[in-house]
Amino acid sequence: MKHASLRKKTAVYAPVAFSLAILGWLIYPNLGAMAETVRNSSPWWLVLSLSFAVSSYTFMGFTLWEVLRILGIRLPFMEVAGIAFVSTTVNYFVSSGGISGFATRAHLLGKRKVPYGASVTSSVVITVLIYLALAVIVVEGAVLQFIQTPDFNRSMTEALIGVAAVVGFAFTLTLLFFHHELRSAWARRAFLAVNHVIFFFSKKEIPHENFKKFEGQLDEGIRTIHSRKYELPKVIGYVFCDWVSNILILYFAFKAVGVSLDATTLIAGFSFGMLMTIIPILPGGLGAMEAAMTAAFSGMGVPVAQALTASLIFRLFYYLLPALASVFIYWALRTSEPPPSPIHSRHGKGNGQ
Repeated sequence: MKHASLRKKTAVYAPVAFSLAILGWLIYPNLGAMAETVRNSSPWWLVLSLSFAVSSYTFMGFTLWEVLRILGIRLPFMEVAGIAFVSTTVNYFVSSGGISGFATRAHLLGKRKVPYGASVTSSVVITVLIYLALAVIVVEGAVLQFIQTPDFNRSMTEALIGVAAVVGFAFTLTLLFFHHELRSAWARRAFLAVNHVIFFFSKKEIPHENFKKFEGQLDEGIRTIHSRKYELPKVIGYVFCDWVSNILILYFAFKAVGVSLDATTLIAGFSFGMLMTIIPILPGGLGAMEAAMTAAFSGMGVPVAQALTASLIFRLFYYLLPALASVFIYWALRTSEPPPSPIHSRHGKGNGQ
């Protein structure tokens, strides 16, 4: 029992310690220059940067709300936006390759009588679209970087490897979405992983005999998405608005520290940083993203102190402040949960199903 507890604590704290070590290694040599940069920063650009963080999370809420609507599930927008907010920020606390976010979303939606299969379907659809959009942005960033510095150097090699990784991951998700046999094999692993994390929150597990119901709901949800695919452009639009808001958080963070970036430099550096956030062992790519962005932007002529400060502002506004706010939003969601009914509907038909 003690060994199991130690392994769990190590799994949670070791990635955080490693990330903080990377940050310390980055910040310490540049501390004086960064302090000067912060003193001279413009508060108005910082406010604008923060406002686009709010915009990004708002579009996340619209994305989940619209996918659930396509699946025939009607919930108040503010509740759905809160669930999207909390389930996204959970991944910043726990490095689990996105499973913790999936499970948190399934748990909170399940409390509102949404079947787990529908919750996972919505998560799969959104994840596919997010990574397809990221693949487009990363490819564009690599092309722009190559146009700016056509030499095939180490930086370009790393960028191409990153592009291949994101495109490959997006392709794999898309294949799982459309291929029934692969999806069936994946569904059981997802079921077990989600079940494990849900147990952490509620101390209750989904009975394993309900896997068939879960799989049936997942297949039914994906068939519904396929049949109503002409309604997906709105979801895709929300996803791209989310990514544009992300990029503008970084753009105005640089404006705050006195650097005006052209579109080529901005997208190339942003893409390189986002590649690091998909490292599954680091919570939110902490440390790796800042290192990648600093290297990319300094390689394109931005002073190191300003590049690192801007990337840390991006981390603060997009990751840390929302993570703190999610504690209160999670509490509000828990207090607004409907009372439990004698019929457990999360594995049967939910709202509109």
